[in-house]
Amino acid sequence: MPFLKITDPAKRDFIVQEYLKAKDNVRKNYITERTGELGAQRELTKFFKPVIESQRAVAKDLSK
Repeated sequence: MPFLKITDPAKRDFIVQEYLKAKDNVRKNYITERTGELGAQRELTKFFKPVIESQRAVAKDLSK
C-alpha cells in the first residue's frame, strides 16, 4: 500500500496483514453467499418440480 508512509515495519506489516485478512473474508463471504443461493435454488426446484410439471400439462391441454 504505497499511499501509506509508515516508518515502523512492524506496524506496516500488521496493517498489510489486516488488509489481506479482510480481503480474504470478503471473498469467502461472497463465495458462501453464492453457493448458498444455488443450494436454495436447487431445493426450491426439487420441491416445486411436480407443481410446475402439472401446470405445464394443464397449459398444454388448455391450448388444445
